[in-house]
Amino acid sequence: MAREKRPHGMEDGGTVTLSLVGDVMIETPFARQPAAGHTAFRAAITELRRADAVVANLEMPLSTGGYRVPKHSNLRSDPVIAADVRGMGIDAVTLANNHLMDYGPPAMLDTLAVCDQANLLHCGAGADLTAADGPAWLVHGGRRVALLSVACTLPMESDAGPGKPGIAPLRVGFSFEVDANLLVEQPGTMPTVRSWAVAADRDRVCARIAALRAEADAVVVAIHWGVPSYWLSPAQGPLAEYQRPLAHALIEAGADLVCGHHSHSLHPIELYRDKPILYSLGNFLFEGPRPFMEPESIIARASFGPRPSLEIVPLLLDEVGFPHLATGETAGHVLDLVARLSQPFGTALEIGDGRARVVAG
Repeated sequence: MAREKRPHGMEDGGTVTLSLVGDVMIETPFARQPAAGHTAFRAAITELRRADAVVANLEMPLSTGGYRVPKHSNLRSDPVIAADVRGMGIDAVTLANNHLMDYGPPAMLDTLAVCDQANLLHCGAGADLTAADGPAWLVHGGRRVALLSVACTLPMESDAGPGKPGIAPLRVGFSFEVDANLLVEQPGTMPTVRSWAVAADRDRVCARIAALRAEADAVVVAIHWGVPSYWLSPAQGPLAEYQRPLAHALIEAGADLVCGHHSHSLHPIELYRDKPILYSLGNFLFEGPRPFMEPESIIARASFGPRPSLEIVPLLLDEVGFPHLATGETAGHVLDLVARLSQPFGTALEIGDGRARVVAG
């Protein structure tokens, strides 16, 4: 069932502004984490809160129960961490990702209850597919933003279904294309990975977006997808083959913004039909970052209303995975990276004063 809340500090008007960030994974309560007191981290949080609402991807279940499922890696945090998530100013969390079911349905259902108790809106997971597909509603000055959360990253048995708890799935098929002549001439060559969104899931999510267009002033789709560069063939570029056609389909269905995460690195920004696609925002706060994770990150501040806009605020994560507001040469480095990644997609950035604005074509 969709829930609504009016974030603090809002004034009536024709525009609603969201701060969107990537993955959040916290293990140590801030009261026992020295990095939480760093001036540059507090500056990042101040910048994060300069919006009517803040949306992040919660990358772990909040539970002391459940059971460790067999998979590549498992994450879990104590429910007390919800207070620190909320304390950063985060209003809504997306839950459709490859870690929420790491300790099975009991821990996932605990997470929903913990979020409710902490006044954290959530979407992307539930007791069945209907619940997992439901939006979170952000309301401001009479304007209503519907937030959906879906995942292409689906560990075994993590997907919700009729009568089955889990996360909102958007499955992807894949195959490997092998050039036998090249392999004998150049043994060890990576095969080309073909991938595509499964039509039934794509159409289900697109129908949900189209239905929400009748109720919402804006629809935002958060999607867990893509591949960290550590596992991605340089010959195929920063995106998996399925991502761009799928993003375009979501916009065509009525999404006003597509916001991606999972790759733990920045990926391109594209404007399609003048609607932004943020292929990956990078990590926002990932305590104990893994070696393959990249420190560059952004806050995307999107305004919906008569004059929509998208501002990019650069961040750089420290050695323990906490974001610092980037300034000076560091800000220039992060923004130049976003511009360089986005240029092949025809996206122009206006960079100045340590910020960037995405320019419509």
